[in-house]
Amino acid sequence: MTTSSLAAIGRDGRSQRVTWAARLASRLGARIALCLTATFLAYCLASWVFDPLAELESRQPRPPQNVIDARAERLDLDQPIVLRFLSWIGGVVSGDFGTAVGGRPIGDELWTRTGTSLRLYLIGAAIAVILGVIVGVRGALSSSVVRQQWSMLWTLVVLAVPVFVLGTVLKMLWLPVNELAGTQILYFSGERTAGSTYTGIRAMVDRLQHLVLPTICIALPQIAFFSRYQRAAALDVAGSDYVLAARARGLSRRTAFWRHGLRSAVIPVLSLFAFSFGIHLAGGVFTERIFGWYGLGDWVITAIQDHDARVCAAVTLLFGILVVLAGWVSDVASVALDPRLRAKT
Repeated sequence: MTTSSLAAIGRDGRSQRVTWAARLASRLGARIALCLTATFLAYCLASWVFDPLAELESRQPRPPQNVIDARAERLDLDQPIVLRFLSWIGGVVSGDFGTAVGGRPIGDELWTRTGTSLRLYLIGAAIAVILGVIVGVRGALSSSVVRQQWSMLWTLVVLAVPVFVLGTVLKMLWLPVNELAGTQILYFSGERTAGSTYTGIRAMVDRLQHLVLPTICIALPQIAFFSRYQRAAALDVAGSDYVLAARARGLSRRTAFWRHGLRSAVIPVLSLFAFSFGIHLAGGVFTERIFGWYGLGDWVITAIQDHDARVCAAVTLLFGILVVLAGWVSDVASVALDPRLRAKT
């Protein structure tokens, strides 16, 4: 091969990488636009339905009118909804999320609750994807009909159970274990023991004891969901020409799949993860409420009760950003795993 040919191949490779990066950036931009649109709709709908002055006006005795007017002025209720949103989103760009209906700054509480929720959501998502892929692939490669039927049955049962029922069942199942042990092995409420002064390893163990059950509640339905799709994708790949060719060279069905088919089988599940991450977050909202975690899910439910459009919009924006990041990571991972996608760009 001549030097000019090698140079041409190098230029083509660099051109493909640039085009691939531009395509990913374009998709990221489109997702960000959708995120902002969802935030705008959430703000407008909440502002249209909510009445943040109702709580004051319903008090007995009724507060002075100047108190009610001060809240209305602070929340810009004299402005049209669209102008209110533009004023609010302009503040968000500069890091100011405004104040809640009760007068508290939204930004400080937003970041505190985000840290609480991410510890729960991200661990649950990671466990769900990893175990979902493993369970799905093992179910597809199993030669036992009974095992395959059992794999289909338990996923159907888990998917049919609502998250709030699953959380209650987990509590009921673990309660006798704590009673038999004579101590709290796993806790049912909160992210840590209230009033505790634990430090170091003991503090980590305490948080882990509070984390296990809500993480299972989040991850288990997702494991069932991903494993069903992974099983179907693995069966499709196991019958592909390149896997059959590997088996013709003497490799076992399992070895041929793990060496030559796993990468292709995982790609559809990565795409599915991006589209289902919003459902994962919705499940987290109920899980936080059931297990007493004061994160974003609990906060948005409280905001609905308080008729607080700004908090609802702030949580919607943050959830949208998480979904955008999940989709972008899925795109990057898919392109990295599948050279055919890189060739298309």
